Formats: sequence, structure tokens, C-alpha cells
Amino acid sequence: MAFDTVLIANRGEIALRIIRACNSLDLKSVAVFSDADKSAPYVGAADKAVHIGASEAANSYLNMGKIIEAAKSSGAGAIHPGYGFLAENAEFAKLCAENGLVFIGPSADLIEKMGSKIEAKSVAIETGVPVVPGYHSADQGLDGLMQAAKDVGVPLMIKASAGGGGRGMRLVTDLADFSNELSLAQKEAKAAFGDPAVLLERYVENARHIEVQILGDQHGNVVHLFERDCSIQRNHQKVIEEAPAPNLPEKIRSGILTAAVNLARHVSYDSAGTVEFIYDVKREEFYFLEMNTRLQVEHPVTEEITGIDLVQWQIAIAQGEGLTLAQSDIQCTGWAIEARLAAEDPEKGYLPQTGQITCYEEPDFENVRIDSGIQNSSIVSHYYDSMLAKVIAKGGSRSAAIRKLIKALGAYQVTGVGTNKFFIKDVLDLPEFTEGNHHTSTLKIAFSGHWKAPKPSAISLSLAVLAGHLNMLATGASGPWRRMGSWRLTAALDRPVSAYYVIRSADGENQDVELQNCKGCYSVLLDGELAASFEKARLDGSSISYENGGIATKAKTHINGSTVSVFDDNGDVQIQLLKIEDVYLSEKHSETDGGNQVFAPMPGLIADVLVHKNQIVKKGEAVIVLEAMKLLQKLEAPVSGVVSDVHFQPGDTPEKGALLLTIDPETKNS
Repeated sequence: MAFDTVLIANRGEIALRIIRACNSLDLKSVAVFSDADKSAPYVGAADKAVHIGASEAANSYLNMGKIIEAAKSSGAGAIHPGYGFLAENAEFAKLCAENGLVFIGPSADLIEKMGSKIEAKSVAIETGVPVVPGYHSADQGLDGLMQAAKDVGVPLMIKASAGGGGRGMRLVTDLADFSNELSLAQKEAKAAFGDPAVLLERYVENARHIEVQILGDQHGNVVHLFERDCSIQRNHQKVIEEAPAPNLPEKIRSGILTAAVNLARHVSYDSAGTVEFIYDVKREEFYFLEMNTRLQVEHPVTEEITGIDLVQWQIAIAQGEGLTLAQSDIQCTGWAIEARLAAEDPEKGYLPQTGQITCYEEPDFENVRIDSGIQNSSIVSHYYDSMLAKVIAKGGSRSAAIRKLIKALGAYQVTGVGTNKFFIKDVLDLPEFTEGNHHTSTLKIAFSGHWKAPKPSAISLSLAVLAGHLNMLATGASGPWRRMGSWRLTAALDRPVSAYYVIRSADGENQDVELQNCKGCYSVLLDGELAASFEKARLDGSSISYENGGIATKAKTHINGSTVSVFDDNGDVQIQLLKIEDVYLSEKHSETDGGNQVFAPMPGLIADVLVHKNQIVKKGEAVIVLEAMKLLQKLEAPVSGVVSDVHFQPGDTPEKGALLLTIDPETKNS
């Protein structure tokens, strides 16, 4: 069982996390990478790196043969799968054993038994652990599933049997929608996990999602590392996780912990794993959901409250070592909360964002941990999950941990792609969350319409204008003040000298700006109104300092061409600062309205085309299913009419902005 080199069959932040654990145990690490990840930080951090194929996961990180060959050629004796991809693939675990490689995780038999939600339900029932009423059969025939849906009743949840992370999950509130939602769930499950099998469960409304971290060895020892609350979710994907769970009745906590250990002991579990439960607050009842036979994304919060390195223990257990921890040795100290920073636009339906990171700076505070897989110039592609980093804050109390996390998020600087940073901060401020009374529907209720991004403050906008202007002067760029000649003499007469710009926001809106300088005092007028004044302003590297009302202040800045970003106490702002003549004296180009066309909102794979040429469609009807970042998005008809052109077919991979489908509106055909 001994090995000195570990190949990591994963990417991004979890690959870096495992590399750190290998280094701490004096083991060598081998990274594997696709075309898209050739310059990723984890590739350079490993002792060796092996290219395994094209960017699509199916051709690289899900290609078992290539990964096994990479392990053999690099001299690795073990493979750590991280989470996602092949982490819960029993076939892969068997393949490792057949090739003389140690799979760092539970046995293939355990993955097969507990990795299937259907099989795991049966094991839980055998163990005496309560389960959510539903349909957990291997019979996946359409007729059987339709009848089961009627028996379970609505609301019901369709779940992929082979996976998690919210993929392959669909909530059905009307049985008339069941067939369509079932089809989408099966396709998403097949795309994400290679298995279209699903189960049906009664949907427990306003429940809490509680999970227990388990460690088991190959000698029959099992311990728990307390529980985590993962109830803050969006579309069944976790957004905030914490340990321990707040406001959990002690009898419920004790019952859940005991049930998790009993279940793990019943199946002789032999690695790190997680037993997940749903807690019905109204009934004060808990139900077994599933067992994750792998490391969880949110494992850092457990490490922070226990001081135990879960990845180190995974490796030690895989080498045959027994647990040296008795249950009484494991103590819960303080509180830890994790937020998932993702490349997405919460204001536009949480649409994933792609592009190149132009500025990246992590917060550096005591008791703040950042698990990230990106850096300056990293490319965020559509091939993989949209998560950029995990921000973990620890405090002596829950309120202290929340304050620390909010502070850390405020100091996090990312430009080039949009993030959910301000959405997370708003979630942390929700009364339901701060009071610990949140549940799985909290976000849906709190943002019942849709989340609105905070508007940049006048001071932040003005500061961005000033930073951009000072940068132009410092770099010798040509600008309005550079061409004023003798007009600068007016400053000697106590008259301001003005420069004129246009702010262009991300949505294309323009705002006229006048920047006045009188004896070193800068005043910014937005659309003719005084917005802010700054004294003793100075741009120094990546920050701008100034005085306002006698108070000296400094803010972080990042300038990339005409794009100016400012990070200050008033909120982050990013603008495009243009010379006024470049906007109003340039030739105007007409733009197509596009009101009768469907465009790709981001690069992706056409999973399905739901309509055909000459078909009559109604506005809002789903016409195309696009797969991007492991999720399926239904694109809807913008108008009612007749489909005149379908430009892409299933299997095609359009780029962002590509014209997918055209509709002749009803008015045109009447």
C-alpha cells in the first residue's frame, strides 16, 4: 500500500489543495492538465505535469485510460481524484486497482454501493436511518417513473442518482411538467456523471441541509468531525457553508451524528466521506439524503473548527494506516463559514461569465483562508465549473466569522470577469442568515424577483474617473489636457481647467463627465452635477490617495487600457473611461435589434434543439438547450412567430454571441 508519488486526477483549487497535502507529507505530486489548463497555477505547483488531452472534460479529466497512462508514465503509485469528475466512479477505482495503483478514496464496492443514491437509500433503510419518502428503484422505465411521480405527488424532486452539486436536479410542482423536467434531468445527469438514472423524492419545503463529515479506516474505526450546514443554496447548488450548524436542537444534532456514524460503520467505510441529511424544521424530523464517497468542496470549514487535515488523513488511510483519533479527541472550536466566489452575473440570472482575469488580488487577513485555482491572466473558460475560489473565515463566534468573511470579500479584487461577490455579501446580511434561521428556500424567497446589483456610489465613480485621468497624465497618453496649451494659464487666475470624458458602463450606457482642476483640487461633475471633490490626489502604483474633508483616504485601483477599477469602502466600481471626442466625433455604427433572434449567451455545447424550421413558437417557449459549465440552460423564444432558421444542431459548440436561431414574428406574417 506504500507509495511516494500521487497523481491528482483533477484541476483548479482542489488540485492545489491536494498538492499542499502531498508536500506536507513529503510525497511527490503529479498534475494532469487539458489544453485549457496548460498555464493554470496547479500545473506549475506540482512536481510533474502530464498533458492528457483536449479542453472538453470527456477528452481529458473524464478519460480514464489517459489518466491511468499518465500515472504509469510519471511513476505515481496512487491517484487522488479530488471531487467531481471521477471521484465517485467505481469503474475508475477498479481500473486503478487492476493497474496496481492505489485509489485514494473508499473501495470500488463502497463507491458503487453508496455513490448511487438509489442503492444508498436501501442501505440507510437497512441501518434504521430514516429516508425521505420517494421512488428509489433501479427500474428507470418512463411508465414506472411517471406512475411513481403520481404516487409521490407534488412538490417532488427529481435527482440524478450518480452525482451531486445540483446537477441533474429538477423541482416539479405540476405533474404536467414532469415529463419535460425528467428529460432535462436525465440529460444533465448523463452529461455530468455519465449516468442518466434518477430517483424521485417528496420535496421537503423550507428544510435545512445538514451533513456530517466522516473518517473511517481499513481497520473498522469510524469517527465523525461534527456537522456542517449547507442550507444556503441557489438552484440546489451550495453558496454558503458553515460549521457547526446554527440553532440545531441538541437532540437533532446528536441523532444526526449518531446516524451518520452508524451508517458508515455498517458499510465499513474506509476514507473521508460525507453523510447528508435534510432536516424538516416544522416536524423536527431528519431524513437521510445521500452519502458522498469523496472529499467535499466545503471540507475546509470542518478543518478550521477541528484542526484536522482531511486530505492528509485520506492519504494516510489509503496507505493502510489506522485512525489515531478517538471520537473524544475531536473537538469543535470556534465557527467557520465558507463562501463560493464564482464567475457569474447574479443580476442576469446567474449567467456564468467567461474571459481573462485582468486583476486578481486575494485578501490577506488573519483567520481567513483562500482556496483558489486562479491568478492574474488566468482564462475562465466555459469547459468547467464557474467557481473561482472558496473564501473561508473563522471566528470565535458565528457573528465574528460572518464579519470576518464580509471584510475578506470586500478586500477581494477580481476584474476581467463578473463575480457573485456582492451577491454573497447581501446573502450574509440577510436577517434569516444572521439569525441562523435560514433554509434551502431562503434565497428563492429573499430574492423572489431577481437580485439587483448595488449601484456604484458617486464618490466611487468620481474616483475611478480621477484615477483614469491621472494614469493618462503619468503614462504620457494624449488627452484633452495635453492639447489645451495656453488655456492652462487660467489656473493662475483661480479659474478651473476642465477635461471632458465619457463613462461607459458594462451595459453600454454613457455618462458625460467634466473633471475640473483648480489649484490641485479636483472636482468631478457627472452629467453636469457635482459628484465629488478630492484634494491632494495622487496615483501611486495600484492605489490612489486623496483627502476629502480633511480626511486622508486610500483606495486600491487597477487600470487596464481604458478600463478603470476602484476598490474602496464605498463599493467596487469598474468603468470604461473614454475621451469625449472618441465617443461623439467617431462614426456611429447601427446595431441590429436582434429582437427576433436567439444568441448564445456564452460559449457552450448545443445539448438539444427543441424546435425545427417552419415551426410555430410562442414567446417564452424553450427552443434550445445549451450546456455550459456543467449546467443546462434553456434558451427561450424572444417573440412569438415562425422559426425561419436554425443555425446550430446538437453537438455543435457555438461561441458567445453566435446567432443560434431566427424567428419571423407574428406581425411579420400577419
